[in-house]
Amino acid sequence: MNAFRNNIPEKTFATLNEHGEYTRLGISPGIINKHYTPAQFQKMAEVVGESGAIKYSASYSILLSVPTKGLEKAIKSLQEAGLYIAKQGSIVAMKACDFCDGDKMEAAAITAQLYNALEGIEVPKRVRLNVNGCASACYNAVYDDIGLVYQKDSFDIYLGAIPMGAHAQAGTLFAKRVSIQHIEDFLYQIITHYKAFARPEEPFYRFYRRTHSAEFWQTLKNE
Repeated sequence: MNAFRNNIPEKTFATLNEHGEYTRLGISPGIINKHYTPAQFQKMAEVVGESGAIKYSASYSILLSVPTKGLEKAIKSLQEAGLYIAKQGSIVAMKACDFCDGDKMEAAAITAQLYNALEGIEVPKRVRLNVNGCASACYNAVYDDIGLVYQKDSFDIYLGAIPMGAHAQAGTLFAKRVSIQHIEDFLYQIITHYKAFARPEEPFYRFYRRTHSAEFWQTLKNE
């Protein structure tokens, strides 16, 4: 019955902050790599200590609640252990599958290029850009704001997913077979349209569903 013991956690991010100031960090081994080492787990436990908390999430990461007072030291220690710390805020945030545990790495180079070009761009509301390295799309790219599914030297692009709630649904196919040579500029234009025409703090799916028949989308499709 261990699966149903202690269903109510003693330490949550909210309860910790009732007695001090804590910061939550989203930690992973990297954008593509999903395998932690024992040393990395030890480092996370060391950084959190007895006062903080560790939680796993649905976003390919582990959430650490660490005392804000020692935040800079904690971040440096985690990065030295080879861990990636997700950026926070209203930005373009990159996700990716594990490329079949490294067996299908054909799209890895272009994924790294997209990360360097697009990760961290400020937008009206956080945008999750999810790259999946083959047509199986088993990391659910079609259920993120912008979903990319790799198909031999090109990507299919899905937009407008509602990721959760009673009306959750996959995004719709916006563009098919966008070449790897053109994909960075294509995505940058999508993000630029969102920044230019979205209402304040309007989620991407609402923006896309409100404007999907606008001329700027048709122009982008036809380029």
